[in-house]
Amino acid sequence: MLKQLLRPISYLLVSLLIGTIATLVLDSYENIAVEKKIRNELRKEIEDAAASFKEFSRTSTPDEVLLFLRKFSASTALGNKIIAVSPDHEKKPESKDFTFLFTYKEGYASIDYYIVNSFLQAELDILETPELIFGIFTTIFVFALIVLYTEKRKHAESIQQQFEVKNAELKKVLEEHEAQSLLGRMVATLAHELKTPIATISNLVQILPTHIGDEKFTDRFIMLTKDELNRTQQLINNLLAYGKEITIGNEELVDLAPFIAGLAAQNAMQLDIPFSVEVYGDRFYLGLLFENLLRNSHEAGADKVQVKVSTGQVGNESSVSILLEDNGSGFPVGVDISTLFNPFITFQSRGAGLGLYLANKIATAHNGKMSLYRLKQGAGVSISLPRERTMIHA
Repeated sequence: MLKQLLRPISYLLVSLLIGTIATLVLDSYENIAVEKKIRNELRKEIEDAAASFKEFSRTSTPDEVLLFLRKFSASTALGNKIIAVSPDHEKKPESKDFTFLFTYKEGYASIDYYIVNSFLQAELDILETPELIFGIFTTIFVFALIVLYTEKRKHAESIQQQFEVKNAELKKVLEEHEAQSLLGRMVATLAHELKTPIATISNLVQILPTHIGDEKFTDRFIMLTKDELNRTQQLINNLLAYGKEITIGNEELVDLAPFIAGLAAQNAMQLDIPFSVEVYGDRFYLGLLFENLLRNSHEAGADKVQVKVSTGQVGNESSVSILLEDNGSGFPVGVDISTLFNPFITFQSRGAGLGLYLANKIATAHNGKMSLYRLKQGAGVSISLPRERTMIHA
């Protein structure tokens, strides 16, 4: 309550201050104009008196003219307004009591005129009604402007707060909608991808009793079942990794040569890696990264993967790039390969579109970067890691 009362009082005080300043400024300008007018009138009166005297007495000398002006200044009403001083014979008056007006020259002689300060101040110090009205009007006008500006600002702040609340509500609704949409896509993807391995295993189980003694069939049964179960496990791992933030833990030196060789063998691909590269990272996530990359190569028809290593600079830090190049069908022409890092984006007939997304996510969690590039025959993937995370052995 006290705060609400003090606010208009402070507005009024500020308005009064501004109104007072405006009045004083206006009064100052008025005083300048009045003083100029007084000076001109006094000078004209003296010059007119001198002209009249010279016209009346055509044979007058300069000394006579000046003597007349001194008597004229002292004996008339001008006596309380100005004084005449001979610069050659009289001392200059005190500046606190008199203000210089002008020098009247007549031939070889001259006389200085000074205005009496008390007379000048009496003419200037009067604060007239128009100036008071202007000050009052300025005070009211400024007070109205301050109140109007304050109300406008309060209204704008209220609108801004309402906008922020509505924006937060809309953002929350949008996030919920995106989450529901994502959940729907994940369920649809999971249902679609699980349908094939389940159907395959189901068909094999149905005909297994009639071929239980067929060794070739049972070997085929075991291989297909294992392959489909591996695919299902990979899908589940990808979905689990997609739904959470990747936190690198249990870091260790992982030798990529045997690590990738085992994954390549699982996908029936030859591996060309003439050196050993050790990466300091999370074995589980590194396995998920290379498993997704090699599975993509296998599904693109590749039967061979070549691993290369190059060194370079990323900003001010040294980096090591691990390159995986296959001989598969490569990336389709016209496809922006940078979009393949987005989730659920795929150009293959099978797959959830999470492999490259998760691989890139895992590389980023290891302070690295991933990029794709085209080959004349096949596709290439570059994984750049900080130099301190890698050890290369020829």
